[in-house]
Amino acid sequence: MKKTACIVTLGCKANQFESAAMEQQLINCGYHLCSFEQGAELVVVNTCTVTAATDVQSRKLLRRARRFNPECKILVTGCYAQINPQQLMDLPGVDLVFGNMEKQNFHNLLIQVGAQSSKVQVGDISKARTCPELEIASFAEHSRAFVQIQSGCNAFCSYCIIPFARGRSRSVAVAAVIDQIQTLVNNGYQEVVLTGIHIGNYGRDLPTPTSLAQLVLTILKHTDLHRLRLGSIEPLELTAELIAVVAANKRVCPHFHVPLQSGSDAVLQRMNRHYTAGQFSDCLASINEQLTNPAIGVDLITGFPAESDAEHQATVELVASLPISFMHVFPYSRRAGTAAATMPEQVLSSVAKERAAQLREIGAAKQNQYMQQHIGTQLEVVVEKRKHDHQWRGVSAEYLPVTFTSEQDVAGACLAVKIVDIALNGSSLQGVVLAE
Repeated sequence: MKKTACIVTLGCKANQFESAAMEQQLINCGYHLCSFEQGAELVVVNTCTVTAATDVQSRKLLRRARRFNPECKILVTGCYAQINPQQLMDLPGVDLVFGNMEKQNFHNLLIQVGAQSSKVQVGDISKARTCPELEIASFAEHSRAFVQIQSGCNAFCSYCIIPFARGRSRSVAVAAVIDQIQTLVNNGYQEVVLTGIHIGNYGRDLPTPTSLAQLVLTILKHTDLHRLRLGSIEPLELTAELIAVVAANKRVCPHFHVPLQSGSDAVLQRMNRHYTAGQFSDCLASINEQLTNPAIGVDLITGFPAESDAEHQATVELVASLPISFMHVFPYSRRAGTAAATMPEQVLSSVAKERAAQLREIGAAKQNQYMQQHIGTQLEVVVEKRKHDHQWRGVSAEYLPVTFTSEQDVAGACLAVKIVDIALNGSSLQGVVLAE
């Protein structure tokens, strides 16, 4: 009888890709993957540490795993493990803590579980000069997969702990990216999302330097991938060349995720963000000059230390004026180990939450407006999952969720869907399949 295991993942797309790679290693070692609730013999928690709240969530998951199966072995990895391994090792029932670079040799670490060797395997990631060598053949979804092209970050924004958890920016070799994507295509995946910690920095560290734009062109030339989507890209790294590549190639989704964080230049400076609100506006204008009605998402942080009412209002006015289709808004969370945590004039949590709620209202209105613009149009939808009975859900190239009815099994398919309405809850578009 096969041993059972599960991996629970918190945080970003990079973590999700790395969990998929570790699942592949488990399968190769003879494990049967099961759900967390089924009480696996081996539980791996791939943690996030972007806020103190995610640390708390990780610790709760560890306690839950022990309740589901008191005899299980518990392993912890990810950014929390990288930053504070001993704190995790001191928790009851944790058998092994390993870092982000150690994920590539996860299968070798399994033999140490329960042994007398060191229960903490976390190297100095600041010294890492290559990306972890990780590969996947499948992903949790049947149609869309994440592919890690880069890890680490050189930016050191004053609120962010991630450069300390992920190390310096390191790129995956072009040939390895191509091989990984073609493997997924051969296994039936319709869409690949390029992900990492700082993908706009891609290629600068490689022996033969290159760029994200050149990587995209190489992927289009040397793989049969149907649809390519870009992950989050910093505004100053959305070059004219990259925008032109997206505009000229229908296989690349007209979707950009561009972190803004604040519409106040003074706040951006305190955040150690190296652009102004005006430069951000120019970036989005450049996108709209070359693409028709692209999807543009932004990230925002409210209540950053010393953020005044006027600075918040500058953000409100900027986002209201921009061609944004969706917004992710986060109240500032004080993170130990970052420069912002020691800044004076910390804003009350209640104020940060009020400001976030105001921005979310603007974001909801903009998202609804963008969805309204697609009623009556035909979208290409990659089917992600069955909701229930004959109801299916997928994602368009514009990153719009679309639900529709089909009596056939269309999991993983790419379908032409005519959009007829917005769902009653406002969270997705409703469509009618034109061809299956």
